[in-house]
Order: sequence, then C-alpha cells, then structure tokens
Amino acid sequence: MKEIKTEFDATLNYGFDKVTGLVGLLIDSGGGNNRNPDHTILFRDILSKLKKNNSHNVSIYVAARKTAANNYPDNDYRKIKFENQSEFNFRNIDLAKFMSNANDEIREKGKVDPNSPNGSIHKKLLITSDLNENDWNELFGNTSTNQIVVQELINNQNEEDLEYTYQKIKKRLRQSKFRKELLKAYDNTCAVTGCKVLDILEAAHIEPYNGAHTSVVNNGILLRSDIHDLFDLYKEEKRLITISSDFKIEVHSSLKDSEYWKYDGNGINLPKDKSDYPKF
Repeated sequence: MKEIKTEFDATLNYGFDKVTGLVGLLIDSGGGNNRNPDHTILFRDILSKLKKNNSHNVSIYVAARKTAANNYPDNDYRKIKFENQSEFNFRNIDLAKFMSNANDEIREKGKVDPNSPNGSIHKKLLITSDLNENDWNELFGNTSTNQIVVQELINNQNEEDLEYTYQKIKKRLRQSKFRKELLKAYDNTCAVTGCKVLDILEAAHIEPYNGAHTSVVNNGILLRSDIHDLFDLYKEEKRLITISSDFKIEVHSSLKDSEYWKYDGNGINLPKDKSDYPKF
C-alpha cells in the first residue's frame, strides 16, 4: 500500500487490499479514539473527484475484516449497490442520491452484528475504478510516480535533446488508461487515416494534458503515430494537421506536396457514442 496524501484527517492508501484481494483506493475505517475523524468527508470528496473525472468501472466495497457475527461471505456481499447496479459510470451519477444510498448500504453491510438495528458508516472502504495510483495522486494535488520518472529523464538529458524529450514525454504521459478508452470509443481505428494497426495507434489530447481531468474521451482523438506527431506540431501558429469543429480534416498548406494532403477536407471517423465525440 502507498499513501495518498490529502488535506483531510483520515488515512488514504492505494494498492493491494488483503481483505478483498483487490487493488484500489483504500479509506481506513474511522476507528476508535477519533483515529480518522474526517473519514466520511474524505469519502464524499473522493466521490466528487470520481464525478469530476467522469470515472467509470467504479465499484465500492466494505473492506472490514470478518467477525464472529458477520463473516462477509464474498466480495459481492461487500459491494455497495445503487439503482440495482454495483459497477458505476460516474458521468451519469446523481451524487447526492448516491452518497445517501452509499451511507445506508455501508451502515447495513458494516454491522458487527447483522441482527442489530444500526451499523456504522465509518467502515474501511475499498474503491476500484479506471483510475490508478498516479491518477489519484494528481487528483489530490500530489507528485505522481509518472512525474518523478519524467523529472529523472529530464535531469539526465543534455540541453540539445531536452526539448525533444520533453515534448515526447508530454505526449506519452498517461497513455495507458486514456488510450484504452479511445481505442474502445473509436473501434480501434485512427480517426484520420482509418488505420487499424493497434501498435501504432496513440491517444492524442485536443486541449493540452493538464492532469487526470483532461484525459477524458471527448478531449482526445485516436491517431496513427505519425498523424499524432503532425497534430502536435505547429507552423505559423497552426497545427500541421488539425480538425475543425464540424469534424473536417485540415492539412497545413506546407504539406501540399506530401502524402498527407489527400486527407485535407475529409471527415474523420467518429465514435459510435455521440457523448464521446471530440470537442474542437
């Protein structure tokens, strides 16, 4: 487990939870002696961050240890359910209703004695989602593992290579989750060329990367690696390849004699789901 620092007086970690056997974000129980007094406030803040980030594949578990009276038979029993679901897409969640329901569920599943009328909402909780340790650190304003690696790379570069390395790092940063989402949205197909070779398809940000909240599907587009490079490069304050608000490809006039000119004026391949359409 690795600690995620927050402004709250409560313990938050990311990693493997021995109780559930799952990897995720772990909020320690409120505990006795006022050990984690901001437990519930932290939980509410985490839900707000999931909503802001449009996170999906979110599941919440009561991660309390088994007791003589409550043996928590399996992880399905531990899951918080809302509107007959136990895996949530926070883009569509009514946060106030979800929080109220979650507290009731935690209180019910968190009983030391299942026959007692009331349980505690201050139980240890595990949250699994599409976010990883780096994402959570960034959402809480901490230095992420990715940023540390980036800094080490930069420190080891000579001046001549620094700018090139910096641009490549920026482009590749957070590719894994973001790329998987775009591959799904675009059906494994480059939006410009129609290429379906997975090894050379990349996730491109429309507005520059500025933390986890900018790596959402409609701020991205799936591009072949060379198209991605041209999309990131500017000449005369204009991208070498850009896309208009009506999804038309615009190739810079300096590329008129190149193989890329054939794409000028074409429409892009759009996602099936209109909510995933890129915002230019």
